[in-house]
Amino acid sequence: MSTGQQGSAYQRFSSGFRALLLAQSALVAGAVIGGSAGMAWSGGEKWTVAGVALAQALLVLLRAVPVLLLLSLPLLALKRPLLRAVAVAVPWSLLIIAQGMLDQYYQVARVPLGADLFGYSLAEIRTALGDGAPLDAGSLLAMSLPLLVLWAGLWWWVRRDARGSVLWTSLLLVTGLLAWLVPLPAGAAALKDESARGLASNKLAWFGADVWRWRGGDAPAAGVADTGAAPADPGEPALDPHYPFLHDERTPDALGPWFSATADGRPPNVVVIVVEGLGRSFSGPQAPLGSFTPFLDELATRSLYFDNFLANQGRTFGVLPSLLGSAPFADQGFTALGARMPPHPGLFSVLGQQGYHTAFYNGTDTGFDNEGGYMRLQQVQTLVDMNSFGPGYQRNPLSTWGYPDRELVSRVLADSSRLQPPFLLAIQTISMHTSYRFPGQDAYLAQFARRLGELRIPEAQLPSYQAQADVYSSILYTDDQLRRYFEAVARTPWYANTVFVITGDHRLPEIPMGEHVDRYHVPLIIFSPLLKRAARIRAVSSQLDVTPSLLALLSNTYGLKRPARTPWLGTGLDMADTFRNIHAMPLKQTKTSDPEYLAERWWLHDGKLYQLQEGMHLAEVDDAALLAWANARLQRYTQANAIFMQQQALDPDAARPALVAYQAAPQVRVHAPAGPAMAGLSMESAQVVPAGSGLRLSMVFGNGDGAPSRKFVPLAVLTAADGSELQEVYGQALELPARGRQQVELQLPRPGACNERCYVSVFPSDPDTGKAIGQGRYRLPVDAVNATGTSP
Repeated sequence: MSTGQQGSAYQRFSSGFRALLLAQSALVAGAVIGGSAGMAWSGGEKWTVAGVALAQALLVLLRAVPVLLLLSLPLLALKRPLLRAVAVAVPWSLLIIAQGMLDQYYQVARVPLGADLFGYSLAEIRTALGDGAPLDAGSLLAMSLPLLVLWAGLWWWVRRDARGSVLWTSLLLVTGLLAWLVPLPAGAAALKDESARGLASNKLAWFGADVWRWRGGDAPAAGVADTGAAPADPGEPALDPHYPFLHDERTPDALGPWFSATADGRPPNVVVIVVEGLGRSFSGPQAPLGSFTPFLDELATRSLYFDNFLANQGRTFGVLPSLLGSAPFADQGFTALGARMPPHPGLFSVLGQQGYHTAFYNGTDTGFDNEGGYMRLQQVQTLVDMNSFGPGYQRNPLSTWGYPDRELVSRVLADSSRLQPPFLLAIQTISMHTSYRFPGQDAYLAQFARRLGELRIPEAQLPSYQAQADVYSSILYTDDQLRRYFEAVARTPWYANTVFVITGDHRLPEIPMGEHVDRYHVPLIIFSPLLKRAARIRAVSSQLDVTPSLLALLSNTYGLKRPARTPWLGTGLDMADTFRNIHAMPLKQTKTSDPEYLAERWWLHDGKLYQLQEGMHLAEVDDAALLAWANARLQRYTQANAIFMQQQALDPDAARPALVAYQAAPQVRVHAPAGPAMAGLSMESAQVVPAGSGLRLSMVFGNGDGAPSRKFVPLAVLTAADGSELQEVYGQALELPARGRQQVELQLPRPGACNERCYVSVFPSDPDTGKAIGQGRYRLPVDAVNATGTSP
């Protein structure tokens, strides 16, 4: 190719690039229109999302310019204009198609696709994609319109024989190189919630960055375990080089005081129900989105109900090892170890060792996520899944996952009369999962419409609910099947001596999430006819704490034994009726994501530190000392996890651990990080009372540290039910002395837009930024004031 031809090809790039630019803009428009359909966002918020999405898409396109130019130069040098356009259209179309497919994945899953794609086998991917959203007219248009724009632009380019210019191509090249200096996700700070940030993010950039992170091995490698790092807290022992998680089992029997003795003196049966996708935001009392689980809500009034409970994983891959074995995540989830999964004491193996009959029922294929392999490792005696359901049951014709929850409950009930106490039974549902379709759905769609009226959902928010009608009707359907199960087993002779545990494996993502923590925030219900009384538990616990607490209950209150030593990560359920977190725990959103960590109030995510506040809100904290402390806690876990994977062992006696009688635990030491005064700044109480045409907020702020607090401003924010801000009121700037307390009152007008469903949030805020810098109270319902005069 001659120098003149090279120059001609080089300058042509700038003129043809305009077609790609238009196609990229059309791609963004389709993604934002499709993704925001039914969202309860104002027009201004939708334009903000669109602007951020366009900015990120253009930035990604500019970053691609150097590579596109290099690939396109030989094609742009072709002499025949039509052939030149067709040749260039191929790589440029592939770029648009790749982004379009990633956008369509997001439209279905409501989370961007990242390196988790590589955490599943081809068979599992086929199963997951089999229930993807059908290509309706909107989806086809969103996929095809950008390509049509690109091809039309290139046709126009050919017809005009536009030559471009060396200057413009050079400017594009320089701008493309400089674009790598601009961080992504650009503009995300302008968006107020997780769903808006997810929609606006460029999915190709997200995918590339996540794969780069995963392949780069930022976390400690499985074979490289550095045990020489300083402990997270003074006095912590060095990690055992062979069994880093192993410790004497001393979980206190926190549940025992709530339970009566069984009528026959035998230990009780245990039924564990794992509900696919069950999240706290749409289930339970004061659910932010309104509750769509009326049966579970009624059951909660007769149960121990844990308001602030966490799943340790953002997808199903980790729920069985976390809930039933309190096990670490390994690299891509414990079950991903396959045949290398080391035996360890868990709820099933320990109770099976003491004469319990054990059974596990699942309507889908337990080969997915190797759940069947894990249950066999735990020595389950009866395992029923999609491949062994037996005759007489109808698979879901609208889903590839297997049997819908109605058939699953029928299958479990068919065996109920043959259960010989004592037994341990686990049930895992599936219908609250894509495609959210099941036989008889029309009846639950009608029930969903009635439920919207019962919840008094404001008319402005109805489109956002109706856009997810299939999802909400699936929630009502599964709740109804759980009602059917409990009504049936209430007539069995073993019911009176049974402990039921119900939780979600994670929060389903298709209903938009307001905050990152929403993905992990699930209910925990412990119900039993043996309960002395019901209660709502405000303290934070996680699924890692369930097995230690259940075995403490069974050993101390009902005479069984538990292992003398365990590798469990959990330390038992906290039964406090006030909001707090005394635990330290890892969390993992997907198989390939970096682990997150929660230690007391401090949540470490993506290299940033957040404070977990009452109402399960995360407020970012800018504090180097606390960040270092939290990183040390996470590092200790990742080091222990690396040793475990290197040794491929958790417990030298795991095949048949020594069981001992319950021994009372010494008082648990709560780690208290030495941080600046703001670490102890909190609002101890809040009262909301009517005052004329507005509200009077009476608050008590406290400083729990031994040094004066930093300066803060009391801030009250009145919001509508959809989270949109209506009013803000600031108080005078304050600084509390060491261990000091001060009462503050604010007057807040109550606008007409409040109607009957408004909330007020009050917290100490930074005087300059307005961000929360201490623990506050969030979403106190204003409507309750009319009836009670005080906030709950």
